Amino acid sequence: MQTIGEKIEETRKRKGISLSEAAEATKIRRDFLLNIESNEYDYDLPEIYKRGFIKNYAKYLKLNPDKVLSQYQEQLITLSRRTKKTNTDFFTPNTDLNQTSNQETLDPLLEKPSLGKINLNKPAETAKEAPASDDSLLKKDLYVKTAIFAVSTLLFVFGIFWLIQTISQSINSNNDALATPTNVAATSSVSQSNEPPSSTEYPIKEITLKASGSVYVQIRQKIDNKELLAKPLIEGEIQTIKRRGPVDIAFTKGNFITLFTDGEVDPIEPNTTSAGKITLP
Repeated sequence: MQTIGEKIEETRKRKGISLSEAAEATKIRRDFLLNIESNEYDYDLPEIYKRGFIKNYAKYLKLNPDKVLSQYQEQLITLSRRTKKTNTDFFTPNTDLNQTSNQETLDPLLEKPSLGKINLNKPAETAKEAPASDDSLLKKDLYVKTAIFAVSTLLFVFGIFWLIQTISQSINSNNDALATPTNVAATSSVSQSNEPPSSTEYPIKEITLKASGSVYVQIRQKIDNKELLAKPLIEGEIQTIKRRGPVDIAFTKGNFITLFTDGEVDPIEPNTTSAGKITLP
């Protein structure tokens, strides 16, 4: 059965990836990757980092990280058992030596195993307890990342709502500012004559919007203050709107939107990277 290192090394070579390329892609030092492929895990790092390196390396090579970590755990347990068995065999009395040596020669040898055996058994017990501590650290790290992700999502949603509200308020305030005394006088004159503006004065035209990035757009028809469009556009999306008369077009990023109108050969491209507003006659 292949070890973890042999399986990872074989997969990397089959894909034609060098150790330097793998180190640059995974952001893991080249010597650590070489230790993993050589099944040498005694480098001076906490166990949680070793598991993280193995998991990320397996993901990069399109291997199942859970199976690789499970096999890594089995290797640790097997290595621990071998170490314990070797220590036990080392301190077992040799019967042949008892038969060929006198009691005075064996006395110094028989006095040493008691202390040495106790000290050597401690690393084996520590190795068995280590996985439980690593699992708890991994769970704690997962909880922290989940909480950070949830908070970031909420902040993003609140930011979108705030941006939409800001654009709406900006358009409304600009519409109020356009009501100059001249316009008011013209409106009074029209109302006194009791002749409503004829809709035939403004023929129906089309305006086409093409988004080259994520941008929020709002279009409002000026003659009746009717909202023709208010939505976010994604990259590559095209929207065609029918309008009558002048319109106000507000946007969050002018460099992400291109406008095509009837009767115009050249497109209109707002020259701004921030929020803005233009009026089409």
